[in-house]
Amino acid sequence: MSVTPVDLNKLRDRHDNLYEAVVAMSRRAKEVHDEERAELEEKLLPYKEMIRNPASESESDKIFPEQVAISLEFESRPKSAQQAIGEYLDERYDYRIEEPASAAKSVDNEEDEADGD
Repeated sequence: MSVTPVDLNKLRDRHDNLYEAVVAMSRRAKEVHDEERAELEEKLLPYKEMIRNPASESESDKIFPEQVAISLEFESRPKSAQQAIGEYLDERYDYRIEEPASAAKSVDNEEDEADGD
């Protein structure tokens, strides 16, 4: 497996906080991975049923060529991290960091106290 370097300056151009950008890309990579895994499981489901409930004993040990082709097709796809980085650099998605509830409440309390003067 080859390693593809990523230009960090390109990531910093979109957002100042590099850590936040990496977290956003990793979350997107997890989403892509989960979508692909669900698709793979759906395509392999008929073959799993044939293996679990074979019509004959010879079928229980059989490897289906279609099953191998599906697996190889999924392995040849770009990895989810590479897709997430590419989508981010192509500006196909953006992220927004939500403030924790406790921080938002303290800001609201400070504003209320300032209004009372």
